[in-house]
Amino acid sequence: MVETADEIGRLSASFNLMSQGIVEREERIAHLAFHDVLTNLPNRAFFRQSLDQEIARAARNGEALALLYMDLDGFKVVNDALGHPVGDGLLRAVGQRLLELSDNAFVARLGGDEFVIIIGEAADHSTSRRLAHSILDVFANPVMVDGREVTAGISIGISLFPEDARTGEALVRNADLALYRAKQDGRGVYRFFEQALDQQARRRRQIEADLRSAIRTGGLELRFQPIVGTSDTSIRCFEALLRWPHPIDGYISPVDFIPVAEETGLIVPLGEWVIHEACRVAAAWPSNIRVAVNVSPLQFRAPGFQAIVLQALARSGLSPSRLEIEITESVFLDGVDTVTDILHQLRSLGVRIALDDFGTGYSSLSYLRSFPFDKLKIDRSFVINIADDPNAGAIVKAILDLASALQMETTAEGVESLEQQAELQSRGCDTLQGFLFSRPVDAKAAGELIEQCYQQGRCQAA
Repeated sequence: MVETADEIGRLSASFNLMSQGIVEREERIAHLAFHDVLTNLPNRAFFRQSLDQEIARAARNGEALALLYMDLDGFKVVNDALGHPVGDGLLRAVGQRLLELSDNAFVARLGGDEFVIIIGEAADHSTSRRLAHSILDVFANPVMVDGREVTAGISIGISLFPEDARTGEALVRNADLALYRAKQDGRGVYRFFEQALDQQARRRRQIEADLRSAIRTGGLELRFQPIVGTSDTSIRCFEALLRWPHPIDGYISPVDFIPVAEETGLIVPLGEWVIHEACRVAAAWPSNIRVAVNVSPLQFRAPGFQAIVLQALARSGLSPSRLEIEITESVFLDGVDTVTDILHQLRSLGVRIALDDFGTGYSSLSYLRSFPFDKLKIDRSFVINIADDPNAGAIVKAILDLASALQMETTAEGVESLEQQAELQSRGCDTLQGFLFSRPVDAKAAGELIEQCYQQGRCQAA
């Protein structure tokens, strides 16, 4: 059969159409490989490739670059409270705004709520500084997402080429360290990388490694500080305090290692050991002396926390009423209902619940309404000036009156002078804790303090 010109034309057009479709599909596949599906911004792979190219170009031309590393403040709360569709809409809006603010510089989404911008930098760092200010100003206001106002603060870390690093990997790492500092400094701010941040990061990594080893080998200790009756200084309870005697560096402060434990998740096994050890030690004390254990919000919210408490009580033989769990108001940040459910489960076991650092959070009264705590612990910041500052005295008196009305016991922390003791006694505080009575001591010394208390007639048998 002889093909006509029309047939050849139709075959040619069909072939061209098919070829065009193949090209478009290949372009689409290539685009998807290097772009974020949600925001259509370059993705992590495209960013790393582009960063290396920009560094090479800047190095050839003797130019400087700035890398801005950003993430949203409270994005998880948006997702949990408003739903993932709103969260996705927020991410799209953020990506679009960053493009507009950066004058179409290279903007990428690395994943989650993390974004980066690569820009040319001036010698005085003014380019990145101006851009950071513009971004913070814009995101200080709510973002409109599908007709809904959504609050989305942002924090920024900035590192510079070649001043801070000469490779893409190091530049990203340093910007991430600067972002970490911005988060530490209150969020909603920007911070430039400083060499000290790298040293701090190395220190954190070393603490993490050594802490893992200490947990594994039993290199941690508990100290016990007595909580005494205000009028007779009889020992009512001991607070268990974690200590770490490092084999090389000596005692490392909890201020240094507890944040690392919380960042890495080590706080969960660490807290489990503390509860077990505190119950074991307290089981040897007279039956009217309790032990109090601080519980981190991360530990409290970890699956199986109630089971750990029950297991510690069962293994030690300690009566549940002699265990006091101390929490801070920060445990409520992920939702009051979930937290109160856990608290009621602990209460059903017979465990006492104390609210620590009372008055230093944001919504103390609403938490007291949500759950009837057994004890309020008055933070030392209110106690330290109680003897000579009328305002401090008025605040403490208000807390004590509130606790009395709600039938909650009170403990004042940080008592260091007889004057403070006298003021707290006159205002009706139930129990006191501080260096005036004893520094934290080991288990053996705690037993000796109890024995002295009975010998002196301050403590009475149950």
